[in-house]
Amino acid sequence: MPNNKRHTLKTIKGKDAMHPSSRKAVQVTRVLLRNDRIQAKAKDRIAMVNPKVERWLWFRDLLGEDTPSIPKADLYTLIEQYISRNDAELEELKTTHRKGQRPKAAREDVLAALIAKERDEYKKGMEIPDITKPKNVTLLRQWNGDRNSMSRIQTIRLSNPNDIANMVAEIQEMEKMA
Repeated sequence: MPNNKRHTLKTIKGKDAMHPSSRKAVQVTRVLLRNDRIQAKAKDRIAMVNPKVERWLWFRDLLGEDTPSIPKADLYTLIEQYISRNDAELEELKTTHRKGQRPKAAREDVLAALIAKERDEYKKGMEIPDITKPKNVTLLRQWNGDRNSMSRIQTIRLSNPNDIANMVAEIQEMEKMA
């Protein structure tokens, strides 16, 4: 029966002078690997929330000091601007590499995946701060970027109206055929 009650390096005695193949070395290795796993999971959790925070910061920076609110019809164009914010950098990266001579940059793959992910999210419904209400606009301006205080600001979920119209047309065509 293994004794795995020691979960920190602090509790392991004599870790400085030990044989590389000893049981204590295996124990220290296990503790270090566990610490690495915990840190990697924490980093992944933070990375999952960061895109939402970055999106909200982009919309906050977009608002001027004198803008009380933005009509819902303009939100669709703002979302398109948000999705296409990296297009210039992506085009620049595409022009720098020549086929057959230089491989694609890793940043190019990251940007292409990010744009595809955001387009897919917009197709399904993108969650943004509700800047159609003046109260939310003032709350968004006062927001300091802390993800814990994001719950104070109301959100709105918008889908691409072109995709919705296409889906409705496809459904109607399928009903006509049946």
